[in-house]
Amino acid sequence: MQYARRKNYAVRRLNKKREYYQANEHLLPREVTGKYEAAFRIEYTHNSTAIEGNTLSLIETKLLLEDKLSIGGKELREIYEVTNHAKAYDYARKCVAEGKLLDENTVKDIHQILMENIQPGGIYRNVNVRITRLHGRAVREANDQPSAGFQPPPPNEMYVQVKGFFADLPYKTDLPAIELAAWVQAEFVRIHPFTDGNGRVSRMIMNYQLITPVRPDKTRVVRDHIGERVD
Repeated sequence: MQYARRKNYAVRRLNKKREYYQANEHLLPREVTGKYEAAFRIEYTHNSTAIEGNTLSLIETKLLLEDKLSIGGKELREIYEVTNHAKAYDYARKCVAEGKLLDENTVKDIHQILMENIQPGGIYRNVNVRITRLHGRAVREANDQPSAGFQPPPPNEMYVQVKGFFADLPYKTDLPAIELAAWVQAEFVRIHPFTDGNGRVSRMIMNYQLITPVRPDKTRVVRDHIGERVD
């Protein structure tokens, strides 16, 4: 009970901070917000790809993305993972700026960008997969037999569940932004609709929800849901 109260309080504070920032961002000099956005793009790309075992350091990620310098001694796949992630993030921001709400086609486009020059992207898997950890990288083994490790739903069940995910999404918008983003990330990665890249996609669409501006009607719903002022 005490943990739940602390969690709810933390979520309320985060939602309030997000609303405040989005309402006042226009007051900040563009030079300031531009530097912040550039730094976040690099750090987010590094952190999200490092989770999956990419060995580029934060400095190497900056050199590659911002300074356009080549990085020696790295697998070509790792280079593409980093550059593709930055492109996917730019695409997500573009979609948000155009007022596009998250949908199935957008998620498939994001996956296709993430997988460019690595493997075909934007296509749901038609094989079973299991998730293990090996040398810091998530390993997905395509097979037709149940096995140890986290076992996402088989292809026929996965297809039904991912369609249900996108059907449910519009009805989840009454949730506070932080809770909605958490649900999107956790549910998508549980369904695991692609053979690879699910973690990066799930974190990308989580951030997609977080950077989507709060609409006036949504702000009212959030405040009604909170039911109290959070400083």
